[in-house]
Amino acid sequence: MSAARGMSDIRLRTATDADTTDIAAVVTAAFGRPDEADLVSRLQADGDVVLSLLAEDADGRIVGHALFGRLELATGIVADDGPVRSVFLAPVSVLPDRQHAGIGSMLIRFGLSRMRSSGREAVFVLGDPAYYARFGFDAERAAAFDCQWSGPHLMALELVAGVLGNGTGTLRYPAAFGGSR
Repeated sequence: MSAARGMSDIRLRTATDADTTDIAAVVTAAFGRPDEADLVSRLQADGDVVLSLLAEDADGRIVGHALFGRLELATGIVADDGPVRSVFLAPVSVLPDRQHAGIGSMLIRFGLSRMRSSGREAVFVLGDPAYYARFGFDAERAAAFDCQWSGPHLMALELVAGVLGNGTGTLRYPAAFGGSR
């Protein structure tokens, strides 16, 4: 299928256990290596997935995937009802023959909407600033948080305005990322 094909043939849905093999195939194809698919598998096995979204074409073929997962934000910032409820976004994958057609953007926007409606307050992503800025992610907003990936590619998005305050803290990604938990 051509990348120029319209978005009207795309349907988004939550992944199920039956989709595991197809997710691995999409993620591997999108990145051209199995590392990110292995990460998704480990996150699923460890129970660290908050939301796994799929994009299907009209024929039911899975053409895209986005994952939102548990992220511990250790900080002095505590909202009235407890710590900031944070997640990470990673990876976002689209089959090579469907890239540059808006499927990744569609998955991200829908996922952010679902995170917002589920009470999540902040999302962090590690990626290309030029791409993720269009969704409101900001490297400067994430700069105050210590993480093994701190730098210009670590970005934050407040789903609740001001929830990250101007304090500092530490992001603890799940063990599947290879860091300490």
